[in-house]
Parts: sequence; C-alpha cells; structure tokens
Amino acid sequence: MTQHLTRKEMKRDDFATVMGKGMDYAESHARTLLIGLGVVALAAVLFLIGRVFLENRAEKANEALSRAMKVYQAPIEAASAKPDDPKSPTFADSTARRNRAKQLFEEVRKDYGSSDAADVAGLYLAQIAADEGQLDKARELWTGFVDDNPKNILAGEARVNLIHLDRQQGKNEDLTQRLKSMLEQDEPGLPKDVILFELATTQEALGRKQDALQSWRRIAEEYPESAYRSEAQNKINALDPSRGGALGGGIPGLGGGGFPPG
Repeated sequence: MTQHLTRKEMKRDDFATVMGKGMDYAESHARTLLIGLGVVALAAVLFLIGRVFLENRAEKANEALSRAMKVYQAPIEAASAKPDDPKSPTFADSTARRNRAKQLFEEVRKDYGSSDAADVAGLYLAQIAADEGQLDKARELWTGFVDDNPKNILAGEARVNLIHLDRQQGKNEDLTQRLKSMLEQDEPGLPKDVILFELATTQEALGRKQDALQSWRRIAEEYPESAYRSEAQNKINALDPSRGGALGGGIPGLGGGGFPPG
C-alpha cells in the first residue's frame, strides 16, 4: 500500500536529515571547530588584556601629568624650597620651577607618547618654550596639538595662542586676512566673538582704527552675552565718543585667553 507523507512528517524528516548532516560534519571537522573556538577565545582574552593594559597606561600617564602640573604651579619659597616633595613641592625661584616642570612634561611625552596626557603636556611645553623665547618651538607644539585634536576644547586655547604669536612676530597683515576668513566659516574652531576680538585687536595694531571700530561694534551688537562686550563698549567709546553710548552693563572683558589658563 502506498504510503502518503503529511507535510508535517516531511518537514520532520527534512529536519532530521539536516541535523544528521550537521552531526556528521561536526564529527569529521571536530579538530577544526575546536581550533576555531580556541582562536575566538584567545582573541577575547587578548582583547581584555589589551584593554586592561591601555587603561592602566592611561592612568599612569594621567598621574605623571598631574605631578608635572603640580610642579608647574608650585609656590616659590626661597627660604624653604622643597622641590622633591611629592605632595607640596616648592621652589627657590621661578627658573628652577620651570626647569623641573619642563623635565617632567617631557617625560610624559616620552613615556606616554600616544596618550591624551602626552598631548596636554605638549601644551605646557609650548607655553614654557614661549616663556623662554623659543617661539618657533612653541608654534610647532601648539600647531601639533590643534592638528591632532581639532575638536578638543583646549584646541581653542592653542589657536588663540597661535594668534597672539602671529601678532608678536609681526604677522598682522596675514593674520587679519585669516581672521576675516574664519568669520565666514560655519565651524571656524573659535567662537565668532573671540575671532572678532582678535581681529579688532590686530586691526588696532595695524593702526586701522575705523576697521577696528567696526569689529568692536559687531561684538557689542551681535554678541550681547559675550565676555568681551564690556571691553568692546569701552573701545567704541574711546574710538568714537560721539556714537559710543552705553549699551548697558556687561561682563568684564577678558584679556585674551591663552594656555595654560590662569
């Protein structure tokens, strides 16, 4: 008698066939499968080890940076200097303090070159170089930080320092054009009121009082909440007393930013 298989029985037979083939494959390739699982497990272990290593390295880098910053900001106590005190170092003079801080920041960059701490150490080294009159070195370090960390909040401080450095080195004409170009960009890397402040300051340095006056007015009119508004109003009053007028109270002006922050 002919037997008729139902759809459910056919599916069950197909499933059994597939499972049987799967078991046969597993038996014949057991070694390969075990090796594959071992590779996956080894990769997972290596990943965890690498992650722990990186986290530990970052922690050590931050500790080294913190130590260097503590030295950089240490008080001057000529009569009782304690430069090697790990908790509260003091120095006989600013030169000794700067030299020690420079050494420690350089060690951070040498020992933890690819870390965030090393990048921040570079900013301090740039400021130290500027203080020592090594302006090309300072420019190199500030530019390097901006190139490597364009979105970092500290990149703004580095950009401002580079602007100040350009003025100090007499590059006012080129700087004026760059600042004007930045004002036209959607993401210039600095707040527009900061750019206008630097532009007005540069225009004044070039003796272009009317251009500077226009830039100061833009700060006062377009950015009423700017920290530079009060200074902008004072400049407007000085450059054009007949049209300055009072624009109301303002936030005391900032003298220009810079890294490290005061």
